[in-house]
Amino acid sequence: MFTVIGERINMTRKRIKEEVWKRNEEFIVSEVTKQEKAGATHIDINAGGDPNKEVEDMIWLTNIVSKATKLPLVFDSTNEKAIEEGLKLCNREGTIINSITAEEKRIEKILPLVKKYGTAIVVLTMDDKGMPSDSDRRIEITRGIIKLLQAEGISQDKIYIDPLIRPVSTEPKQAQFILQAVRIIKQEFSSVHICVGLSNISFGLPQRNNLNKVFLAMLIEAGCDGAIIDPTEADMMNTLLSARAVAGLDEYCMEYITAYREGKLK
Repeated sequence: MFTVIGERINMTRKRIKEEVWKRNEEFIVSEVTKQEKAGATHIDINAGGDPNKEVEDMIWLTNIVSKATKLPLVFDSTNEKAIEEGLKLCNREGTIINSITAEEKRIEKILPLVKKYGTAIVVLTMDDKGMPSDSDRRIEITRGIIKLLQAEGISQDKIYIDPLIRPVSTEPKQAQFILQAVRIIKQEFSSVHICVGLSNISFGLPQRNNLNKVFLAMLIEAGCDGAIIDPTEADMMNTLLSARAVAGLDEYCMEYITAYREGKLK
């Protein structure tokens, strides 16, 4: 199964921030419903519109989103207080915290919540030395953080590695580095998930949808089994389902056929 984390409810987006601060419940419910209908398996909640309001905004959003869907939620924040307030309100099977890194301070803040609430966790391949640029450092950081998490009782199947995609507009070899890292991580840790922030690959370029879709297909072939995306984006789910079918990851193409019968393929 491919994990599709719907990214639209993110208060760093101007429209979302405005509607949350208006407490426009109807608008937020509509955003949830659109993503679920498009094929999201999880709904991401990012309440980071204003650090001073993040906790209260997370509480409001969690209440609204959890009533609008039965899908598991992803609590997306660097603020451990905001994450915990969300978890207190809704901690379903499949809930994910987004995110932790190999940075010591981040581990101290986030790991206790993962253990207390039994959630899965998105792991960013970043440590106290910063964000890696090549595949070797990404793999090195991944090995270290998986070892740490397993020592703390977190099973591999609850770990989602985000190898931190960087734009090809400024770093032309980034796609190659990511694909190499994904292949090696999946070879070494077969039960660990890979969940990428896909749209970073196209930052700064026109017609970004073209690049996002192509890279998603390449990632799926490499072993990626999750992404933080907008599932309503034109042809995104078409690409995902088609790539999984062609790569032999969708047995007898049943996911693809089911999506067609349900009118989800365009």
